[in-house]
Amino acid sequence: MYGLNRENSAICCSPVQRTTRRFIGKNGTLVRRIWRMLLGLSMIAVPAGALQGGAVTGTVTDGSGAVLPGATVEAILGSRVIATATTGTNGQYRLTLPANTDVRIRAQLAGFTADTAVVEAGATQNFQLGLAPVNDTVVVTASRTAESRTAITESLSVFTAEDIQALGSTSLADIVTTIPGLNIEATGREGSTASLFSRGGESDYNHVLIDGVRVNVDGGHFDFSRVSAAEIDRVEVVRGAQSALYGSDAIGSVVQIFTKRGTATESPRIYGSFESGSFETVRSDLRLLGGAQQQFDYQFGGTYRGSNGAFKDLLPDHDRFDQTSYDAAVGGILRDQVRFRTGGRYSNKRGRAVGPIAYGVGDNGTRADTEDYSYYLTFDQSVNPWFTHSGFTTYLRNDQQSNDDIGDPSYNLFALLDGVPGAIFPESPRLVRLLEEAEFNTLAVDASTFSGNQFLASTPFGVADYPFTFASEFRRYTFEYQGNLTWADNQILSAGYEYEREEDRMRLEDLSGPGFRIVNHSFFAQQQLTFADQWFATAGVRVDNNSRFGTEANPKLSIGGYPKAINRGTISSVKVFANVGRGVKNPNSFELFGSGFVDGNPNLSPEHATTVDAGSEVTFDSQRWIVRATWFNNNYEDQVAFSYSPGFGGDGIPDYVNVNGSRARGFELETDLQRPIGGLTAMASYAYVNTEVVSNISTNEMFQPGQPLLRRPKHSGHVRVNYAHGPASVHVNVRVVGDRHDAAFLGLTRHSDGAPVDITLNPGYALVGLGVQYRIRRELTIFLRADNLTDETFENALGYIGLPQAFVGGGRFNFGR
Repeated sequence: MYGLNRENSAICCSPVQRTTRRFIGKNGTLVRRIWRMLLGLSMIAVPAGALQGGAVTGTVTDGSGAVLPGATVEAILGSRVIATATTGTNGQYRLTLPANTDVRIRAQLAGFTADTAVVEAGATQNFQLGLAPVNDTVVVTASRTAESRTAITESLSVFTAEDIQALGSTSLADIVTTIPGLNIEATGREGSTASLFSRGGESDYNHVLIDGVRVNVDGGHFDFSRVSAAEIDRVEVVRGAQSALYGSDAIGSVVQIFTKRGTATESPRIYGSFESGSFETVRSDLRLLGGAQQQFDYQFGGTYRGSNGAFKDLLPDHDRFDQTSYDAAVGGILRDQVRFRTGGRYSNKRGRAVGPIAYGVGDNGTRADTEDYSYYLTFDQSVNPWFTHSGFTTYLRNDQQSNDDIGDPSYNLFALLDGVPGAIFPESPRLVRLLEEAEFNTLAVDASTFSGNQFLASTPFGVADYPFTFASEFRRYTFEYQGNLTWADNQILSAGYEYEREEDRMRLEDLSGPGFRIVNHSFFAQQQLTFADQWFATAGVRVDNNSRFGTEANPKLSIGGYPKAINRGTISSVKVFANVGRGVKNPNSFELFGSGFVDGNPNLSPEHATTVDAGSEVTFDSQRWIVRATWFNNNYEDQVAFSYSPGFGGDGIPDYVNVNGSRARGFELETDLQRPIGGLTAMASYAYVNTEVVSNISTNEMFQPGQPLLRRPKHSGHVRVNYAHGPASVHVNVRVVGDRHDAAFLGLTRHSDGAPVDITLNPGYALVGLGVQYRIRRELTIFLRADNLTDETFENALGYIGLPQAFVGGGRFNFGR
């Protein structure tokens, strides 16, 4: 393990115990008081009731009043189902319940929305169920409470394990890049750093959670290649500023990953997969899932992926990548109404940083290693049918080490460019081709073969490489409490408190970084309103008191509903929605404290965003087709920019300052064939994202007002087609990315006058993926997949070549269910 503190490693305690003791030791009084309060509340028992019970009866009908036979009606006490009945041919049911006890009754039937009511024994309770959306599901990220997707008025995308398998995804980055308005830019082969840009926002504007644990490191950065797709059971992505619920970094999106877990009612089963293919790639996953006594569930698993890299013919060093992850979780129900869950995840990632090999030789002697460790403990309790509460504590440890042990000799680049230096994209310079020095010298004498705005450029001082060593040790401790009060049947008021402490130690060369500790206390409240079962509104605000950045509030408002309710007609529903929110992102430690190459600015303010979106969702032909259209407008303020000015304190070293920022606006279109036609389903999406620099103090031509933001394509789209016939299925995926404004940062100068210039246009590309699978039996499925089927040549970011054509084959197994 690299960059880890091994102090006291000989002590017999586990890492979890040592960390917990340190945390409690530093915050003992506060933590003990909070947990005593929660444990006291968790002992509140639902009234035991009298010895004699009573019956609840009623009828279940649809929206037209017709009875619904075969509907399931359940009585729920706390977290457990204590009685179940099925409606007869007359739509009627009968449940026997404990006397003098309020119990929640839930009626449900496939194809209809579930309905609930709180009743006592002896009451009569009728239910009228409306038609449900085809792909209705329960989500939690949009409001931090479980709610039907029907009622969500946010820009939300959900991926299930089946969706991930159909996409042929190998990492979290492959999954989220299919969402309209979101794009991933990576620095090379599998496992290289992958950054997410949401609706034109920066790559550190995404709040990322894994099983509820916030996994962003200092300043909001998160590498989306760090999570293998094999670990993931479900992903929920909410676009737009969400700081009203999640605080810092939730300025562009919230991405929540749920890893696989067992259920209390299933017997033990072994689940896993194995695949191998091009570039000596191997990926595997093995886990044990199950439950016991209908009260406890468990999951233990491990995931591996490794590759020798796709560009070994271009590199001086061996480009090996390996990642191993282990995770475990246990959950259970205590005294019917109290649920708990605890779990942990460890991941290590070993690789190299080979550099922008499209424009020169690869970098020798590099290393880029990351280790993550996280754990969580949570409980929630249904005190009674109208009040629930939960407590949640988490820990994240992230250690990174990047080395360049060899200072490679400098080299010169010679290029033919086309475009106008300093012009607004797309008229700015683009690469025509790289040149050998002899050809460059010939063209420099006779430029008669040039066409249009072509010109010569070179690196007069060469492209240099300098050895360095960097290490970071980041820690985050959190505790959270939330209460949810349901009033007037279905109106939900949520409020809570969150404590968070972040620590980071950095080392650059032989200098010890200053390190930092920031403590944040947050209070949040949210009201969810429902009107006539088809109109919805959510209003919330969060107040953060930060030990470095002071106190500020961030609000959020979402509204929407169904002017045309779900039905079986040609136009089977019309949904409209709108959202406005305020987001915040705190500066990172480099920006605050600097390094050997740049001054920090401890007076920096947090970055802010105001985001607005509105749209409509229409279904056709009894919900067979769905079409969504969303418009958005994001304004980013107080953005942190690099300054070449004399520096903080007048020492002549560059520093960071807050500037007015940038903006992004555009629209997203999605269409989906939700119910198969002859075994065929399909979806398509398109996004138009128009970004613009509003203000900057940089003299670089790429960052002047009016220029688009780097690495955000204006046009992008995705098409997915699935065909299933019996045990066989075929999946085709096409992703299209348009031209985008970028920078190669090569230090080129124009030959004619020596003026600085750079390559600024990154051409678009289209990637085609093809997968086939065959279910040999219920427990075993084999598959073959081709990535980049047409062997498209492209660069993710300028200089970083995207993966070429690759083939993998393997199988998935599921034994014991």
